[in-house]
Amino acid sequence: MRKLIACLRFLSVFAYSCGALFVSLFILPGAEDTKRGRIVKSWNQRILRWLGVRVEVSGAEAFDDLVRGCGVTKGRMGRLVVSNHISFLDIFSLNTQLPSQFVAKAEIAKWPVFGTITKAVGSIFIDRSNRRALVGIADRMGEELQMGRSLLMFPEGTTSDGTGLLRMHPNLLEAAVRTGADVIPVVLRYESHGEICTEAAYTGKVGLFACLWNIVNIPDLTVRVKILPAIKPQGDRRELCAQVSRAMSEALGVADPMAEDAAPQVMQVAVKEPVHA
Repeated sequence: MRKLIACLRFLSVFAYSCGALFVSLFILPGAEDTKRGRIVKSWNQRILRWLGVRVEVSGAEAFDDLVRGCGVTKGRMGRLVVSNHISFLDIFSLNTQLPSQFVAKAEIAKWPVFGTITKAVGSIFIDRSNRRALVGIADRMGEELQMGRSLLMFPEGTTSDGTGLLRMHPNLLEAAVRTGADVIPVVLRYESHGEICTEAAYTGKVGLFACLWNIVNIPDLTVRVKILPAIKPQGDRRELCAQVSRAMSEALGVADPMAEDAAPQVMQVAVKEPVHA
């Protein structure tokens, strides 16, 4: 019986893809920003339900209905949501709580079906091999933030198995520094029967379909989404990145991979302070 359910869940992804592709081609192009955000949230909730994945969230109550409902707050500065990266389910899970435009690598835009969907929902694509393009990304992200849109990125740049945190790349935090937009750190944890679960991780040589098959076979799969207090940018992008890494590490209860970089900065500031007798 469990295998039958797993097969049905696996096949449901293809039904979801067809439905999402239709919406992307015929509904989203003419949709107003707030409507598009609500549609994206609804479809992300749907695929997780079909896969039998439960999402449990804490910290969302700190944000208003527009941020949680559609991710667009016209007339107000947007937000940059940053999260640890474990599985392709991360985006779906985060979009059920804080709908956002995804900042993704350029290769995704070329993927069959999924590339069309990601373009239709307003994703921002980064060509990492083109330095000139990288410089312009901060400008593009800044424009989106100033229009009141939420953006989502994974500063680790790759996936982990979820048992720790990887070093983060500060470059894409430049947009928040320039605009003063709040950075919202989020930590994800995958569990099965209350214990940490690494089978959902999209890492190493595990292919997409193999990872999906693993996911539909995990009993009681739960994604815990912990939304941390927003960080107001101060200093440059490296300092901001160190703050984000520290907050996320503490929330996960793991070592901060950027602690060694942060220590010299703290010492330098201390030297500049006057010594009182």
